[in-house]
Amino acid sequence: MNSIDPPDLLTREELEDAIGEFSDADLLRLRRAAQLYAIYPVEPDELIQEALCRAIAGTRRCPRNVSVVRFLAEAIRSIAHDELQKVENQRDEVSVHDDTIENPDAITPQEPGPTAEERMIANEQYRDTENRLLELFDGDDEAQLIVLGMLTGTQGAELKEATGLDQTSFNSKRRFVRRKINSAIEDGFTL
Repeated sequence: MNSIDPPDLLTREELEDAIGEFSDADLLRLRRAAQLYAIYPVEPDELIQEALCRAIAGTRRCPRNVSVVRFLAEAIRSIAHDELQKVENQRDEVSVHDDTIENPDAITPQEPGPTAEERMIANEQYRDTENRLLELFDGDDEAQLIVLGMLTGTQGAELKEATGLDQTSFNSKRRFVRRKINSAIEDGFTL
């Protein structure tokens, strides 16, 4: 009846085996992704731990055609984004009867922030752009880390450290990323 086949997913045992066989380079890639996405109050190690827990518990399922490292890096990004939303949605409550304010009539109320729907649309557009940019560099982990760094505002030495490249290689890879994005834009790619 349903003409759409469900995605072929790794079993829990296959996922555990793949995680157990991670090389030092794989672990370093996860650590770098976590460092790029870590925001207060969540630490990189917490992001990695949460992504592993969700994957092994089965609340996040890894498609068979996706590398486990990439799957976990995406889980880290998603978890960090959710945590950021929680922080952004916290409100400070202020009493309307604050006796410490000398002239309460002189207070100008702030413009209301975006509605939940506006934030949701903006987040969806941001994720779509981020995913399309990452697809441009599919298979090039260093380039993807540079793109993620650019999107998160990570710059300079911190971004170089996250990629693990020496200064010359980092500069070369960053120029490659810029040229490829500019070329894609000239060919009709929109941000």
